[in-house]
Amino acid sequence: MTTYWAELNDKNIVQQVITGVDDATIEGIPAGEWYTNFVGAPCVQTYINDPTKTYAGIGYTYDYLTQDFTAPYIEPIPDEQQKN
Repeated sequence: MTTYWAELNDKNIVQQVITGVDDATIEGIPAGEWYTNFVGAPCVQTYINDPTKTYAGIGYTYDYLTQDFTAPYIEPIPDEQQKN
């Protein structure tokens, strides 16, 4: 089974999502710590098939309290600027 890890910047914003292995440890190191060391930035697991969690995407923000991701706010395009 595949796992997914979100790399975060210093504001907890997702920079990339990494496809990983389904192991609790890698080379004897907990998987989250291993991925953090691998990319040189904090990594947290994201879940693609968990209806109680939001799957991370680039630009999403991670909340350590809820242990979930929030999609970025996108300003709606006013009707008069939209193409028909």
